[in-house]
Amino acid sequence: DRRKAMRLTQAEVAARLDLSRPVIIALEREMRGEVASLLAYSRLLGLRSPFVLAKKGRRLVPATNPAAADRVMTPPVLARAVCAHFAPQMQGSVLDPACGTGAFLDAFPPDMEMHWCEIDEGRDFFDWHERVDWVFTNPPWSRLADFLSHAMHVTDNIVFVAPYPNLTTKARLRRMHAEGFGLAEIVRLDTPKEWPQSGFQLVAAWIRRGNDGNCRMSELGG
Repeated sequence: DRRKAMRLTQAEVAARLDLSRPVIIALEREMRGEVASLLAYSRLLGLRSPFVLAKKGRRLVPATNPAAADRVMTPPVLARAVCAHFAPQMQGSVLDPACGTGAFLDAFPPDMEMHWCEIDEGRDFFDWHERVDWVFTNPPWSRLADFLSHAMHVTDNIVFVAPYPNLTTKARLRRMHAEGFGLAEIVRLDTPKEWPQSGFQLVAAWIRRGNDGNCRMSELGG
């Protein structure tokens, strides 16, 4: 009602907030979406804060990400660009452990030995134990910690496309260090328009065994 009173369409609100129209629809109809999106929407319409303080002694715990929300397919144009960026360092064998519709498989350097897993096709990554030179994927973000842990046991080089905060929690950085890995490069990416718009920076992170602690920050193609 407030948006309509301000003579704004859903498309106009989406454009102002750099979100997709389906995100605005989900906020208005179901109060469903990312916290950052809800805050930005509320500020734009001049609404009071949508949050209240929890009772003393209670913690705010995020809800478990539903499995359906993990089925976000990488656009082929993004897969090609990310693979092209890392191609000069890539050789040997590569595994996409969550290949979906195969966007990365189609974009890997053609001289590499390619392998894939996809749970919906009956190939569970956690059943894979063969060594490969690279693990390269857009993992299901709700299971990123599990995917990272298993990947570190089957390869020396990992590239994950994910939000930057998901990759750099204290617990995940400590786990990388304990396994002898470190962040070698963080490549900033533009979030595809058809993906959920969270406000967090999307990156392609190269996690390498034996990294000396230096991490290069770059733009896609840079």
